[in-house]
Amino acid sequence: MKRAVLFLIVFGVALVGCDGDLLVDNTDPNATTDPSMSGLLSTAILSTSTTTQGAASVTSYYVQHLASPSGSATDQQFEARFGGTWSSVYDGLGTAQALIEKADEEGSPHYAGIARIIQAYNLGLAADLWGDIPYQEALQADEGEITPGYDSQEQIYGEIQALLSDARDDLNAESRLSPGSEDFVYGGDLEKWKKAAWALEARYLNHRTKKSDYDPQAVLSALDNAFDSNADDAQMDYEDDPSNNPWHNVYLDEQGGILGGHLSEQLVKEMDGTLYGPLDPRLQTAITDSNETEAPEESAAPAFAGNRNGAGSGDFYNHLEPQYYASENAPILWITYAEAKFIEAEAALRADNPSRAYDAYRAGIRAHMTKVGVADAQREDYLSHPAVDVGAGNLTLDLIFKEKNVATFLHPEAWVDHRRHDYDYPDFEPPVDQNPLFDQNPNTDHIRRVLYPLSEVERNASNVPEASLDQFLWWDQS
Repeated sequence: MKRAVLFLIVFGVALVGCDGDLLVDNTDPNATTDPSMSGLLSTAILSTSTTTQGAASVTSYYVQHLASPSGSATDQQFEARFGGTWSSVYDGLGTAQALIEKADEEGSPHYAGIARIIQAYNLGLAADLWGDIPYQEALQADEGEITPGYDSQEQIYGEIQALLSDARDDLNAESRLSPGSEDFVYGGDLEKWKKAAWALEARYLNHRTKKSDYDPQAVLSALDNAFDSNADDAQMDYEDDPSNNPWHNVYLDEQGGILGGHLSEQLVKEMDGTLYGPLDPRLQTAITDSNETEAPEESAAPAFAGNRNGAGSGDFYNHLEPQYYASENAPILWITYAEAKFIEAEAALRADNPSRAYDAYRAGIRAHMTKVGVADAQREDYLSHPAVDVGAGNLTLDLIFKEKNVATFLHPEAWVDHRRHDYDYPDFEPPVDQNPLFDQNPNTDHIRRVLYPLSEVERNASNVPEASLDQFLWWDQS
């Protein structure tokens, strides 16, 4: 428990302000000093889901899923530090570490296995935002230590794979106690947690496509043990507590006059047939009902619109509606079967196995459309469109990344892919009035990472690496 408290102290859960730069004592004198494994597990899962949505609420502007109606600094890629996400990540890591230690004491490795998967997931989120982050010294530091050293992103990626391997060993071991309903992801189904560990292993192995040691066969081997269908998706549902559903609250805020969740013009063009040919039915089924636009009188087709990133609101706009992603019961997705199939498609194509790649590409589209509620007839019409049904010999990485972008809508993983693919999507332009920093870098005209929170810079300056928004992360370099 000492280490969990240390995480709260070192990494700012008790920090207040827009970037966590005011240190206060936020200790609850009534809180238990010996929390149960059940309580730690549910807390770690909720924290991780909050982290996922919190990160996506910003990265979705970088990939132009969303656009600010006011042309905000976030939209224009100015200073980005993610102080709240930093605190949330380390809150999740600390809670998971406390659970591992508690599970070891009580001879219950099934809890420890899930905790290690949660740690791996949080480390991946953090490393893909900041690159180098504190980990080893943070776990080992004495109470009161607030200046842990940083591990490189490459080292963190090694830690992720080790955690996932150890997690599977834990889940296969004899355990005195096992989780149940306090497991908000799988309800205690250990076989699904094992599949999730394999899917995450494939995700992080596949991030290495620019590295000389990238091994597509290792990715495919991991996927052979991963998800079998949408029923295996790692996600947290809000069925019993819709008032706390974060994306639904974005919709409710919009209805109350707090503008947010507006769609980017880029996303609309990628899905309404402008750039790729067919109208993607997910735009209307899962994202928006197009009520904020006016269709031509002679047409019964829905008319969609989006804001140009950086330019602010236009004459018409679309925002998130309570369809799939912003419905009361919408889940926060960690990793899904659909994403795994697109990882498989990419790895198989890079491994010169176009037949497997094409089957996985189509399975990913079908799985995601089914998940978000597209009608069977609409789904099959889309899959049979010549721009989609291109045949194994004509499948390209561009098509795979295009479909995966839709399947990772409102997820931080979409920003990883945009960087891995060097933002190479049709008509993908920098935002209007973009940060002039990007005018000075001949290698990129889009944001590549975020900066470290001011709270960390102020307290741990001797260890915090130099960072710039146009700096390429480790896996983003060949």
